[in-house]
Amino acid sequence: MRVLELLKMDVQFQLRHGFYYAYALVTAFYICLLLLIPEAFVQTTSVLIVFTDPSVLGFFFVGGLVLLERDQSIFSTLYVTPLRIHEYLISKVSSLTFLATATSMFLFLVIHQASFHVVPFLLAVILCSTFFTLLGVNVAVRVQTVNTFLYISAALVVVFYLPLINYFHLYESPLFYILPTQAILLLMEGAFVQLSLSTYVYAVVVSIVWISVVYAWAYQSFQQFLKEKCFT
Repeated sequence: MRVLELLKMDVQFQLRHGFYYAYALVTAFYICLLLLIPEAFVQTTSVLIVFTDPSVLGFFFVGGLVLLERDQSIFSTLYVTPLRIHEYLISKVSSLTFLATATSMFLFLVIHQASFHVVPFLLAVILCSTFFTLLGVNVAVRVQTVNTFLYISAALVVVFYLPLINYFHLYESPLFYILPTQAILLLMEGAFVQLSLSTYVYAVVVSIVWISVVYAWAYQSFQQFLKEKCFT
C-alpha cells in the first residue's frame, strides 16, 4: 500500500533528521525534572508536560516538514504521482503521532510505572497529536517562513490552551468544554482517576468532531496549496 510506504519514508526521514534523538533528550530532561520535584506535584506536572509538549510536537514538526518540502520543490513531484492528499496527511499524522505516543508512554512508564490507567492516557495523546498535527498543516500551507508559522502558532496555542486555567482550578467556564483540549485534559486526568462513561463519550465525541473539521480543512487547504505551487 502506498500509505505504508509513505509512512515508512516519513519515519526514516524523521530519524535521519534527528527527531527521535531530540525527543529522547527532551524526555530524559523531563524525567530528571519529575524525579526532582516533590511527589505531591508529580501527577499534575507530568500531565502538564505531556499535554504541552510531546502531545503537540506534531503541530510544530509538521510545520517545519511542509515548509522544508516546499522549499525542496517536493510538491511538484508529489502532485503528478498517484499519491493522494489523504495518504499524505494520514502518513504525516501517523508518523508524528507515533513519536508523540512513544515519548509520552516512555515518560509515564518511567515516572508512574504501572500506577496509571493506560487506555485514557493513550487515547488522550493520540487524539491530541492527531488534532494538533492537522492544525499545523493548515497553518504551514498558509505561511512563507518559519517565523510567520511560529507567530501564528503562538496565537493558536493561547486559544487551545485555555482549558489549562480550568485544569489548575483558577477559573471554570462551560465554554472550555467546546474546545478539544478540555476533552483531552479530562482523558489525561483519567490516567489517575476513574472516568465515567459520559466523560469518555463527551471527550471522544468532541475530539473526533474537531479532528474531522480540521482534517477536512487541511485537505481543502492542501489541495489549494498544491494547485498554487504546481501551476503558478
